[in-house]
Amino acid sequence: MKGTLQQNRILIVDDDERVRRLLKMYLEKEQFIIEEASLGIQALSKLHNGSYGLIILDWMLPDIKGIEICNYLRMSTSIPVMFLTAKSEESDRIEAFKAGADDYVMKPFSPREVVLRIKSMMTRFTGFYGHVVQDHSASEVLIASILINPASRTVMVKDEEIHMTPKEFDLFYHLATHPEIAFSRQDLLRIVWKVEQEEDLDYRTVDTHVKRLRDKLSQYVSDREDLIQTLWGYGYILRLPH
Repeated sequence: MKGTLQQNRILIVDDDERVRRLLKMYLEKEQFIIEEASLGIQALSKLHNGSYGLIILDWMLPDIKGIEICNYLRMSTSIPVMFLTAKSEESDRIEAFKAGADDYVMKPFSPREVVLRIKSMMTRFTGFYGHVVQDHSASEVLIASILINPASRTVMVKDEEIHMTPKEFDLFYHLATHPEIAFSRQDLLRIVWKVEQEEDLDYRTVDTHVKRLRDKLSQYVSDREDLIQTLWGYGYILRLPH
């Protein structure tokens, strides 16, 4: 699978041709390049051979479940994934975010809303909408042996990269640039996930991402539990090593 992103290229994976056609029409008006797949196996083939800035993924495909594709992607890439699905249970949304999804939209949907969500994700995750923009004014952060580069959105330990999903990076960078400050789960959902409506708040999303961060950091850094600490009944804080 190619690891680079072509930011304006989007892969739509859905077995409903009407959905693909509708999304393609709206997204091409915004200068995105659209590729399509109606089966999971087709999507995996395209992902192996091409580079994409974002993937729109249906859950209920005829051959491979979308959640399985998302799990597979997260083994090797941090490409943003938006689920677009008729599955509406809270447990489904939680499972998707645990698998590494970055957004979750339920059918029936507003194509205009989907376009706005995609623009927001592109800006937040890659600094891209219409052209490449890198935030060279943002400073690198060094914590212990971990170097966080916001311009390239990379996390390095010596010469080895710690691969993170876009949301994992955003969460880690926010905590790292505000060390020794306690953030509630609600704070982090509003800051990192841009969630404003009370009914949309799901604190387990934060817990899941923190757990994944700790697991990834543990491969490179000792005492990883002491780096991002849990404040029981409240949230999290990043402690600077002594």
